Amino acid sequence: MVDPRAKGAEGERQVRDLLKGHTGLAFERVPMSGALDYLKGDIFLPNMHNNYCIEVKFYKDSHFNDKILTALKSNIFIRWWDQTIEQAKKAGAKPALFFKYNRSKIFVAQRDKPENGLNYMYVSHLGCYVSLAHEWILLENPSFTNG
Repeated sequence: MVDPRAKGAEGERQVRDLLKGHTGLAFERVPMSGALDYLKGDIFLPNMHNNYCIEVKFYKDSHFNDKILTALKSNIFIRWWDQTIEQAKKAGAKPALFFKYNRSKIFVAQRDKPENGLNYMYVSHLGCYVSLAHEWILLENPSFTNG
């Protein structure tokens, strides 16, 4: 059986490495898995203003599915997005939820409408755009910090 904490830590490392590789910025995992009141999310840029509060979820099965439309109170993806929104509000940042299931690519859900030819799905009742994470980073070139 896979330890969920180990899977989560591995997911955070993969997203950190993806962000570092595409941006050249020194992303790190949040110490104590977000338990610190002054530091929210799972991945951050130390000693910099973070424009995004980044949450990471890696699970066995896909939770981005038709249940988003029919199981509004019990769908796991909706709970993840709600958590991301809550953490982002506390951090004063934009929400970005990176997620993956076994043997899938990494996806990202975020609020800014893509403008540069990115393929995406819009979930209107959640107000989020979902796309492949590496394509979002490359095509949209989001600004992760102000300096």
